[in-house]
Amino acid sequence: MGYSFVAKTVSIVTGIVVLLAGVYFVAPSVPGLNGLGGLTGIANPGAAGPLAPGGPAGAAALQAKDHPPPGIGENPGPLGQPAPLTVTSKSYSFLQKHEDGSPVTYDPCRAIHYVTRPDNSPAAGPELIQEAITAVSHATGLTFVNDGDTTEAPSADRLSYQKDRYGDRWAPVLIAWETHAEQPKFTNPARGETVTGLGGSQAVSFGNTGFTYVSGQVELNSPALQRMSAEAGTDQVRAVIEHELGHVVGLDHVNDPTQIMNPSETPGVVSFGAGDLTGLSLLGQGKCQPTL
Repeated sequence: MGYSFVAKTVSIVTGIVVLLAGVYFVAPSVPGLNGLGGLTGIANPGAAGPLAPGGPAGAAALQAKDHPPPGIGENPGPLGQPAPLTVTSKSYSFLQKHEDGSPVTYDPCRAIHYVTRPDNSPAAGPELIQEAITAVSHATGLTFVNDGDTTEAPSADRLSYQKDRYGDRWAPVLIAWETHAEQPKFTNPARGETVTGLGGSQAVSFGNTGFTYVSGQVELNSPALQRMSAEAGTDQVRAVIEHELGHVVGLDHVNDPTQIMNPSETPGVVSFGAGDLTGLSLLGQGKCQPTL
């Protein structure tokens, strides 16, 4: 059975507090894919301490260097609504929470843009990503916009604001198919484990705004997932992508093999369960953040 651990990482940049969240996913049912799910870069907002002072001068400095102009793409209200729940469940968990216990979310009043680095992608890769995006969008009510392909490679230090590459806005979520050489964390030889995916988002808070996710990335283990596709079918691969996108929008692991957010893949569980859907619905009901 897989397990997870927490490593807190908090960065403070001139008045903007940055929190990273990311989670691995393993598939022990596939021969040779055994092991754990490890949590990296998650921090509870309460651990960040008081925010650095904001104010006009701080805002201007951030806008020029670390932060796009506020409200880019913001609409007056949510762009969509979570799908109605026919059954609810408490079998879900959030990666990050505000002090009042509510989850850190993306802004439902602006679209989540995403790009795909197509290198190492299997033939069915684009279709599987689109299907997984559609499932998450339907469950959360969040709107996703495909900005096409990119040459950007994933990085543990990926910046959420890359004006030269993506323009004066928050960087889109990056989805990439990688090899073990690119991402050594896909393999843990000491334990004989293979991680099939890694996903998470970056949350920021400026001034007295609540923490809000603004960008993220998904790293997919291309060789392992291509083997999974051959041995267990593409539905199981799509479930891995949905799992990682679940982390991107804010879901944590839950120890329940009937849910996609279980830290280890369960054969035959290829769509979100009642707990997954309940959590995703709540993650789609965040606050609009026009000042970010």
